[in-house]
Amino acid sequence: MASQLPPPAESPPPSPTTILTIGDDLLLEIFVRLPSLATLVRAAFACRSFLHAVRSSPTFRPRFCALHPPPLIGLFLLHCVGDIPSFAPLRGLADPDQAAVIRGSDFFLSRLPDDQGFWDINDCRDGYLLLFNWQNRVLAAYSLLDGVLRQIPSPPEAVREYYILSSPGESHGSFRLVCIHADGLNVRPVVFSSNTGEWQVSPWTEAATINKDHPEDDKNCLPPTPGRLVNGRIYWTRHDYLIVLDIETLQFSSMDLPPFMDGQKPFVLGETHDEKLCMVCAIDAELMVAVWVWRADDDRVERWMLDKKIELGEIPVLKLVAVNHGFLHLHLMAIQQPNIVPLCSLFSFCLEKPELKKIFALYEYELERSYPYIMPWPSSLVCNKVNPRIEGA
Repeated sequence: MASQLPPPAESPPPSPTTILTIGDDLLLEIFVRLPSLATLVRAAFACRSFLHAVRSSPTFRPRFCALHPPPLIGLFLLHCVGDIPSFAPLRGLADPDQAAVIRGSDFFLSRLPDDQGFWDINDCRDGYLLLFNWQNRVLAAYSLLDGVLRQIPSPPEAVREYYILSSPGESHGSFRLVCIHADGLNVRPVVFSSNTGEWQVSPWTEAATINKDHPEDDKNCLPPTPGRLVNGRIYWTRHDYLIVLDIETLQFSSMDLPPFMDGQKPFVLGETHDEKLCMVCAIDAELMVAVWVWRADDDRVERWMLDKKIELGEIPVLKLVAVNHGFLHLHLMAIQQPNIVPLCSLFSFCLEKPELKKIFALYEYELERSYPYIMPWPSSLVCNKVNPRIEGA
């Protein structure tokens, strides 16, 4: 009899595919579709392979940022009373990921000494809060997501304005402090680097060099009101034109304002969702705002162009605060009545949709100034051999 052949061996069942076994490319395609930066942070820290995929890809960060504007976390408030600024988180969104960012950071400034008198806010940008202590004349930069509080030596000159910003291309966690020293018809920038711990004083620039197209304006180089830092340039309003400082070259120049219509003031400078310079102007008579954008016209000449007008409804008193990544932050003041303190409501307004979201409300006498906090790209998602550590003040 012929020998009977053994039955063919069964092939092992295929291994189940899980999210831990897919490649980095597919994983990043999933991550780029997450709804917000706060959600990405929680997802990336679910396991080491997720975090490695986000950190190691040089193209993921710009892709994600192009699709998801950095979120507004809340506002820092300076009150007429109290020694330390307070923080008001963005409410009404029921976002557990954003709430986790607040819980895991130090937005309530617990590391600030509370026995050294009043702490003032000079700037809030790129994840840093720049603080000044009036009693001890101390400057401090607070990285809130990292919990790093760093004291800054006093500038060598009597400066009038402070702007803090991260230093791209340098070690993550480094920052610069750009200050302005003005003396009548002369002005110069004074810059501090956290990497060197030193101040750099630039040469004087004369007003006639900056305002050469406006020779009639020769009393002072800069206006008394502070400027506004937008996309690497500081802008000051001077009558019908702007004085501009490029913080990379530290060179001054000037540019014209858009042609205003009647009642089209006050205004704030900022950037659109695609990072173009814009100006949002309040038109009180029509209860609306006008949005001007600096862009090229049909002849490829860059100039101010009216982008849109947006109705805000029945608003009695309007105060524009800032424009960040296409979102206008503003105060709305209730109608004042005898013997009643007016209620001030703070809103975030999307210029693209448009959509108005209330952040919170408080009585006017409690509020002196407000500073929107925009979540930066966290250092924990950056591949950096030197991780930031908490430094004592």
